Amino acid sequence: MLQILVPTDFSNNSYNALFYAAQLFKEEKCSFHIVNVCGNEADSKIEEAKIASAQGLDAICHRLVRDVGKNKKHQLKKVSLCSNVTTGVSDYAEKHKVDLMVIGNKAKEEVKHILLGTNAMQLVREVTTCPILIVPLEIDFKNVQKMAFISNYSNPIVEKNIRALQFFQTITDCAIVPMSIDDGKGDKIVLEHKGSFMKAFSNISKEVVLPVFEDKTKTILEFVDLWSIDMLCMVYYPHHFFLEFIGNGIIKELNTKLSVPFLILPHQAN
Repeated sequence: MLQILVPTDFSNNSYNALFYAAQLFKEEKCSFHIVNVCGNEADSKIEEAKIASAQGLDAICHRLVRDVGKNKKHQLKKVSLCSNVTTGVSDYAEKHKVDLMVIGNKAKEEVKHILLGTNAMQLVREVTTCPILIVPLEIDFKNVQKMAFISNYSNPIVEKNIRALQFFQTITDCAIVPMSIDDGKGDKIVLEHKGSFMKAFSNISKEVVLPVFEDKTKTILEFVDLWSIDMLCMVYYPHHFFLEFIGNGIIKELNTKLSVPFLILPHQAN
């Protein structure tokens, strides 16, 4: 059974992530761990917070069943944690062998200057045991027909991440569209990594290699739009390609402009 963790603060964006996941995996046997961090045990009003958390979890589960119907393949586990948000959620994911975490991003009007929300970005950095799917608030669910995978292949795409992509390809029956940005840094190792990745997939289109237009953000956004991409995927490298995106504020821009779900695969050692 697939183990899916959905952190919630009972906002519309966190509910939208849960709703999207329930629709995406409607034919799969899943256990949804709906986790609310209600505070620390040392807080003076922690007992009241626990009660409010339990009530909020009941409400969000009732709302999901009302909106999508009761799915016999899905189990809903309501979890209140007394901890730091990042530490509590990441530790829970590891302890319960979570296969995927699904996070709703903030509404565009709420995050003009916020990078995916502070807690979401911290989770991307801290969670190394499973992929994270970030779902834009203002999207309706639609079937994934094309998933873009973006990399410069300086590092090999490890087996665990290949299996994660293969799983998404299987459940959605989507085409994988590999995309890279021509930065003039190609070499023999890059070609080897790229070749190994391509061989792992069926129903994969020819790689799309694009020059940088005005900047990398614009390149990615135009690619997503022109190729009718339904989901974007990258690997998080703490000290490499993805860090470059963070440092240049590209993820912040993608967060406010990207209109498709964003699947982030964790860096894995070979």
